[in-house]
Parts: sequence; C-alpha cells; structure tokens
Amino acid sequence: MKPLGEVITNLWSFSGWKKRLRAAEVLGQWGDIVGPAVAQVARPRAFSKGTLIIEVRDSVWMTQLKFQERLLLKRLNQVAQEDLFQHIRWVLARGFASPAPQTKDWLNTPVPVSWQEKAQREVSVIEDPELRQAFLRLRLTLWKKKGLPPREHKALHGKHK
Repeated sequence: MKPLGEVITNLWSFSGWKKRLRAAEVLGQWGDIVGPAVAQVARPRAFSKGTLIIEVRDSVWMTQLKFQERLLLKRLNQVAQEDLFQHIRWVLARGFASPAPQTKDWLNTPVPVSWQEKAQREVSVIEDPELRQAFLRLRLTLWKKKGLPPREHKALHGKHK
C-alpha cells in the first residue's frame, strides 16, 4: 500500500487536476470578470477539457452573451494567465434564481487558527512543499467559501469521526 502523500503527489501530477484547480480559482472571480449585470443572469456550471459550461437564465441573455463569447474567453484566460478556457457551451437554465451579488468578502475573512492547524495536519503527509502548500490553500479556501469550520462541514455530508 502506498503512503497517502505519494498517492496525492501522483494524482496532482496529472495536468487535469492543475487545470481544474486553476479554473476554479478563476471562476471564483466570476462576478468581477463579467460584471454584476451578467453575474445576475449567467453563472459557470462546469469546466472540463477546456470547455466552460455557462448556465444562462433566459434565451435573450444567452443570445447576447454568445455574441460576446470571444471577449469572455479572452478575459477568463487573462485572469488565468494561460489559455485554459478554449470553448464555451451555453445552456438555458431551468428554475434559474438570480444569485445574490457575488462578493469576495469571504476571501478577506481571517481563517481561525484552529482551521489552519487542522488543515496543516491533513496536508502534512504530502512531502513536496509546493504541493503541500497548494493543497493547504485549497482546503482553507473551500472551508472559507462554505463558511463552515471543518467539523461542521463533515457533519453536513454525514461523515463523523
């Protein structure tokens, strides 16, 4: 049986993981990239193999946004600092509810020391320092975005120690 750190390092070496993580970081800035008006009617739904699927509230907006597709791809790739986004697939959303205005206030929220300590313990099995730091940032970012401490987050998914 391989150590967990080795398994994670092997998984991380697949470029798809790096690209998905980078895409998630970029799409976390969706409201800033597209502006508040578009963020109210369109949202990223998925990303795979260079294709971004965007869910749009109605066909009028979808048509308008299709005309701006090249500009949107250019903006996304500028933020990503690489040609990560190659295509957009537009889908009409069913039951689309306008999201609350997207803010990044959660990014500026300090992470409690207990969260930092728990996350550091979790990633301590990863030998590569750069990889360990990337997973640490990812873990803390996910917890902050959910607004839940680690224990409550696990309880929501039915996992208990």
